[in-house]
Amino acid sequence: MDHCPQVLIDIANYLKERKIEINEKVEGEGRGGSLKDEGSIKRALMEHEVFKDLIIDETVRKFGDMIVLDYNKITRYPVNIKTSIGSTDNCFSKAGIVYAFTDIPDTEIPKAMNFKKMNELIKTRGKDVPQRDYWFLCVDKNDSSNVLVRGAKQINCWTVNINPSNVLQVNWTKEKALPPKQRTYEEAMEVIMGGVKKSLNEFWKNIPDEWKQTVVISESEDVSSNNWTPSL
Repeated sequence: MDHCPQVLIDIANYLKERKIEINEKVEGEGRGGSLKDEGSIKRALMEHEVFKDLIIDETVRKFGDMIVLDYNKITRYPVNIKTSIGSTDNCFSKAGIVYAFTDIPDTEIPKAMNFKKMNELIKTRGKDVPQRDYWFLCVDKNDSSNVLVRGAKQINCWTVNINPSNVLQVNWTKEKALPPKQRTYEEAMEVIMGGVKKSLNEFWKNIPDEWKQTVVISESEDVSSNNWTPSL
């Protein structure tokens, strides 16, 4: 696959020099500080003479924290901003993975989807688009001059987690010590989607067997009429 877009490399280099001031935890919660850090990073980019015309702020619940336009001001790169102390971090997004492996524009990616929908979109719209990836901009909380930009397909240190709402994680300390992993479209698909499948299968193995019965139909119900309700 192609290397990182030049505009994202330039943004990372600028932030290394700018050294964004990192916020403290909010009431002991690191995520609160990280939200403030995301705002500081976007404001710094929007104050830059060149980048200010290339940054589009995204609304809450979008799979990227911002859209970065390429220098042609046409090509769009969804970017997830991460500020981390280097610990293992949740980096999975169904929408982000769908974007990375399909030709669907970021503006048309469903805001919410289940794993079936994610799989369906990848199967029906899958395409190897040059430099199409789900991009991460990671700034070290302990040293904000330590900045990494990397696509999901390029990440070396994907870690499988059996929590179904957090199926893949990344250890950013290990990742920053390694060059980007160059994979083909198929290899990246195997790593990421293979990890998703492994996570969900391992989760399912830990569910009690008696909980796995998804539909119970009483003798009095008319199945042919479809007027029945599945019970767990």
